[in-house]
Amino acid sequence: MMNHARTSMRTMGLLSALLLGLAASVAAQAAAPVEALDGLDPVLLVQGKEVAGKTDLAVVRGRFQYLFSSADTKSTFEHDPGKYEIQLGGLCARMGKTAGGNPSDFLVYEGRIYIFGSDDCHKKFQAAPAKYLATPSPAMPASQDAGKKAAKLLDRAVEALGGAQRIDGLTTYAETFSQVQKRQQGEAQITIKTMWRFPDATRVERTMTMGDRKMSSAQLVTPAGAWYLAQGHAYPAPEAGRPSIEMDLGRNPVVLMHARRDAAFKAAALGPATVAGMSVEQVRVRRGGVDVILGLDSATARIQTITFTDRNNEGEIGTYTLVYSDYRPVDGLTLPFSVRALFNGEAEPSQTFTLEAIALNPPLDAALFATPAAGGL
Repeated sequence: MMNHARTSMRTMGLLSALLLGLAASVAAQAAAPVEALDGLDPVLLVQGKEVAGKTDLAVVRGRFQYLFSSADTKSTFEHDPGKYEIQLGGLCARMGKTAGGNPSDFLVYEGRIYIFGSDDCHKKFQAAPAKYLATPSPAMPASQDAGKKAAKLLDRAVEALGGAQRIDGLTTYAETFSQVQKRQQGEAQITIKTMWRFPDATRVERTMTMGDRKMSSAQLVTPAGAWYLAQGHAYPAPEAGRPSIEMDLGRNPVVLMHARRDAAFKAAALGPATVAGMSVEQVRVRRGGVDVILGLDSATARIQTITFTDRNNEGEIGTYTLVYSDYRPVDGLTLPFSVRALFNGEAEPSQTFTLEAIALNPPLDAALFATPAAGGL
């Protein structure tokens, strides 16, 4: 492995760190492409050599400008840029999700270049890279039989929720829950309200209360882009983080069932299994950035589990299983209010919660979903 670091970041609150990173990302996107790797030739860097590139031999990929020491290395890069460019779309190789990396803080691992958002991320990745790098997802089963069986199972799952007419008739949907989370400064009360406006817009509003301090922020996702909204400013999320955002917001059981007729929705039956100690029929679903396995009760087809691969709060990649229970009637539907999360089979408190409220077709102000003005709300 070859590593190179020029910056450091002190430990700070999650929200502050996120907003600082997003502010840097906004500045980078607004200006000219950022010079990558301190101007070193990426083709030679992958070979273990640190050789400065020349400004008259440059290639722009995404938000980065790469310099090359010779026409030969430039040609090699252009022939196969995915091999030599910064990986993960410029996200931090440890934290991923939507955390951006610093193109001057890099490491070469197994012939690929990764960058990091902090010295701590760099050190933890370097100590155990396999923890933070996802393996390719297996291909979806392609047989017609798997697709037809999945469609029948999903129809039963919709009936278990209350029926196709009610699910398909949703134009908006909202859920609210609260958690107490432990932070370095003490306990924080977090209230999260997620609002979906079908077919393609979502807004998540978060309020954090610590003692007499209260901080509010939001996340907005529409076909025009994704933003974090805080302190009167709008910070666009990196495009490379879009699949992660789609996964977080799109795996909700109601949202998944509402989207089952979309052209981008693909499903395949995987057969029976035991998940979290329960006998279920498994159906894999893919839609945009969403790639999950539903566990349907073998007798009733009620959604009992949703399993997927993602990063935990430490950036480590593993298997999440969300266990749904406490089904209650809500305006003609029967929906789960309790979600218990497991990560690699162990309890994961950060994604375990009980919903306080569910609203079907609530009136939502269109202004909540308006594209933010550049740099502000």
